[in-house]
Amino acid sequence: MAEERHEDFPAPGSFVIIVIFFITFVLYYFLNWKWLSMIWNIG
Repeated sequence: MAEERHEDFPAPGSFVIIVIFFITFVLYYFLNWKWLSMIWNIG
């Protein structure tokens, strides 16, 4: 049985891009809910 060892992360650039996209998406999603509730006078 062979052991696979990953000494370093294979694609750090891709991971950083994905994390930045995810953070941007989450912030934009919640800000839109806040702005929408202010427009509709729900909150």
